Amino acid sequence: MNIVAVTDGMGQGPKYYMKEPSIITPPRKSGLMLRIVSALVMLPIAIFIILQGGIIYSLFVALLTVLILYEWNGICEGKAFNAAFILQSLLSLMLIYAFYQGQYFTPYAYLAGAGLLVVSCLYYKIKLHFALAGLAYALLPAASLLWLRQYSDQGGWIVLWVMIIVWSMDTGAYFAGKNIGGPKMAPRISPNKTWAGLIGGTVVAVITGLIAAFYFNFEYDWMALAAAAALLAIWSQIGDLAESAVKRHFNVKDSGAIIPGHGGIMDRVDGVVFAAPAAALSLYFLSSGA
Repeated sequence: MNIVAVTDGMGQGPKYYMKEPSIITPPRKSGLMLRIVSALVMLPIAIFIILQGGIIYSLFVALLTVLILYEWNGICEGKAFNAAFILQSLLSLMLIYAFYQGQYFTPYAYLAGAGLLVVSCLYYKIKLHFALAGLAYALLPAASLLWLRQYSDQGGWIVLWVMIIVWSMDTGAYFAGKNIGGPKMAPRISPNKTWAGLIGGTVVAVITGLIAAFYFNFEYDWMALAAAAALLAIWSQIGDLAESAVKRHFNVKDSGAIIPGHGGIMDRVDGVVFAAPAAALSLYFLSSGA
């Protein structure tokens, strides 16, 4: 503490007081710059892998799948590495390998793996419904990304287009929500998300989606592409909210800390988890003439 002398101007001499030291809290640095730097590092790598395809793409999808399962179990069980994670990963890797080789395992192999997962969850007292949900959460987008990549000669550009929609939605929603604000979209699940962010992000996603489709020479009707971009963008935000709901249920802020400024893998790909299966399902029905 500091001692401060104060005179009263009446000839009584100085009086002494104890002064509490001032605590100056340095301003917090914005995480925006860290997010931008991380994105600038990750985006070129992701784009290269998507367009390259082949084994490097399959390994990339396999890595993302395992990391999603690891973080999912960390959230739901408080312990990422457990019996459920091991069996979930094995089942997922079996399917990814089958996609890559084009030689699918007998259904009994998957049924046996699923049976082992159920037995392990019961034995180790792991939440079975969350274990099965986690398997679907990681496996459906993985299968969809692999199927989309093999869909046609433009498979790499199709996957990249879906990614661009999701990235544009996230970026547009972030800046629109931050600068416009307004009513919250789901305050109990994700307090920072606003309706302005949803609308702004969707507009940005449609514009960038159409530009990318023109550059990629997609032979689809422009109105259909705009509608698809808007629906995928909105659906990706629902995926974001779904992941936020799971984290809020378990009182977890971030799924992990593997990506500086972004949190975990689940925090970064939550939109893709929903958008990729929707895109794959849409293209499947279009190609089958249904």
